[in-house]
Amino acid sequence: MAPTPTAVDLDLAARARVAALVEALPYVQRWAGQTVVVKYGGAAQVSPELSQAVMEDVVLLHQVGVNVVLCHGGGPTVSELGKRLGIVPRFVDGLRVTDEETMRVAQQVQVGLISRDIAAAIGRRGGRALGLSGQDAGGWLRARLYPYTDRVTGAPVDLGRVGEVTEVRAQVLRDLLHDGIIPVVAPVAVDEQLDALNVNADAVATAVAGALGAARLIFLTDVDGIRGPEGTPVPRVSRHQLDLWIATGVVTGGMIPKATACLEALSAGVGRVTVADGRVPHALLLELLTDRGVGTLVEDAPSEPQP
Repeated sequence: MAPTPTAVDLDLAARARVAALVEALPYVQRWAGQTVVVKYGGAAQVSPELSQAVMEDVVLLHQVGVNVVLCHGGGPTVSELGKRLGIVPRFVDGLRVTDEETMRVAQQVQVGLISRDIAAAIGRRGGRALGLSGQDAGGWLRARLYPYTDRVTGAPVDLGRVGEVTEVRAQVLRDLLHDGIIPVVAPVAVDEQLDALNVNADAVATAVAGALGAARLIFLTDVDGIRGPEGTPVPRVSRHQLDLWIATGVVTGGMIPKATACLEALSAGVGRVTVADGRVPHALLLELLTDRGVGTLVEDAPSEPQP
């Protein structure tokens, strides 16, 4: 049987909580009224414990006045349901080939399942959320067919209903945030005929953050940050340095699209971008309300750490 806490133990625990709140105060003041866009995916989305921590973080940030927009992925779940229906997933350079059947599965999973589960999880923790896709509000998230070409031959490749974002009509998001509602955005956009297109979730988060002029875009990933020339994660990197690392092969593999998204977000007017380790519980609070950080901060130019 565990020992009963003494009055001294309880006093120390209470003091620790108070100290943590006092430490967080300047960060809370800095972020109140600011907009933060979170790309929610990877381990943080599939682990029940990490998922719960993300929902708690989002609600707490909202309660202290941060405007949070949550953009989610869900590709593995799309593949899983597709297989059950006899649809074999096909990918070209990481892009899902999306025929009409696969597009319907993606809509069912991303819009009808994941978005609503996230909104409900936020609601259970005292927040208010609304799931959105590009098909809502007259087509607020617009895209066109992705013009993909083979890397070797240069020949065009038909990926089906795969899109790239062309326009974010962000007023619907601003209205929701103004009304105290957390938008939960699925990676489904529409073309000019309002037909659905499957869009990369990182690209959606980047476009949304740019359209809102977000102070921070946070990618929750399964890595501990961007690795520099020494092969170890770096806590901060400038836009210029990251661009150089991509060009010279320091940044490789699956981190290239993420690093490119960081640069695109900064070019679109986002204040700073973090490639955060979503495997760390309460990564969002650690990133925004402490000086610890949980990944790599990408910014226009080197600067001193600040709340």
